Amino acid sequence: MNNRGIFIAVEGPIGVGKTTLANILNQHFGYTLLRETVEENPFLSKFYTDIKEYALQTEAFFLFNRFKQLEDTEKNVLSKSKGVVSDYHIIKNLIFAGITLDKMQFHRYKQVYNIFVNDLPQPDIIIYLNSNTDVLMKRIAMRDRSFERQMDRNYIDGLRTEYKYYFNPLSIKHNFM
Repeated sequence: MNNRGIFIAVEGPIGVGKTTLANILNQHFGYTLLRETVEENPFLSKFYTDIKEYALQTEAFFLFNRFKQLEDTEKNVLSKSKGVVSDYHIIKNLIFAGITLDKMQFHRYKQVYNIFVNDLPQPDIIIYLNSNTDVLMKRIAMRDRSFERQMDRNYIDGLRTEYKYYFNPLSIKHNFM
């Protein structure tokens, strides 16, 4: 008998409503809420002004931060038969790295990613949200995070495309365990 708690992850592009839905699910089920720690990334504000220069540092910080969060979640919550709702899935690291890193960096990054992610808890349920670029841009502007004010529409559109590709069950990139 499996005594592990239920793990629900909400995923989708920036501004789609992941945190809002995760909060609603958390209130409904009374699970532990696992939130992405975006504001803690010291490279993020520089990243949005010069993506090529700061992509590797930004993506590496997110990978190691999320790894630690998920490792702690397994140890302190899921293994104690308690449920978790997360406003991200670790696959987002590959999605973002795939559009921000050059091919050689991405290849190396993916090798490190595979090592770290191999033993992490995987969600029992993944909820994928998507919206059109206009809606995403409006929501990003409405929440008015200082580091997102310079957000490029083409970046968001590329991110939407990459998400659709990863979450397409027929895709070669379909990489969920």
